[in-house]
Amino acid sequence: MEQVFITNPKGGCGKTTVSTQLAAYYAVLGKKVLLIDHDAQKSSTDWLASRPDCCAKIESVAVSVDTPVDFKDAEVVVHDMPAAWSVEHVSEIIHPGDKVLIPVLSSPNDIKACLRFVMSLNRSGVLDAGIQAGFIGNRVRSQTSYRKVLNEFLIRLNLPLITTLRDTQNYVRLMDQGKSIFDSPNSKVKDDLVQWEPVISWLSESVSLNPPELCEVS
Repeated sequence: MEQVFITNPKGGCGKTTVSTQLAAYYAVLGKKVLLIDHDAQKSSTDWLASRPDCCAKIESVAVSVDTPVDFKDAEVVVHDMPAAWSVEHVSEIIHPGDKVLIPVLSSPNDIKACLRFVMSLNRSGVLDAGIQAGFIGNRVRSQTSYRKVLNEFLIRLNLPLITTLRDTQNYVRLMDQGKSIFDSPNSKVKDDLVQWEPVISWLSESVSLNPPELCEVS
């Protein structure tokens, strides 16, 4: 079983977007996916409730971080972690072999919050225990001064920037429909699929990003 934790203590950085996209990606591959919604706002749960029957099936559960979960026969577990999450007991939750993706925006406040979070992770010792972690730059616009600030910030940390996701309405539109870019015709999301290729590679999935069956996007 593979576990991927999508986390950042700052709200609004894109944790639910990344979580739902990944859950859908694995589901399209035919994996048995469990999406665990740890956030009080239950945005991942709302997304899944809107998911059409024609799209690949995803199981879900909404629980607090410290509540035990029966993974049953899940092959992939995606954790949508809550905002303001404390890493005090992180070693009891994230284990060797798990992967951590940290979405981050390029604003100064988001960068500062993210820096404090990474420092907490370092102090916890989990990054020295066989746990891989990396950043996803979210809603990044290339021609801005904040893009440079984000790049300079990430260079200071010993964690990779896996990819950057562009600022597009595709994610917003598909979230409303309970869908993902992996459920969509490639012609409509081809630029977004390219940006996800490094994430898929980092997660050690050497497969095509072309889903075998697609829901029709209105």
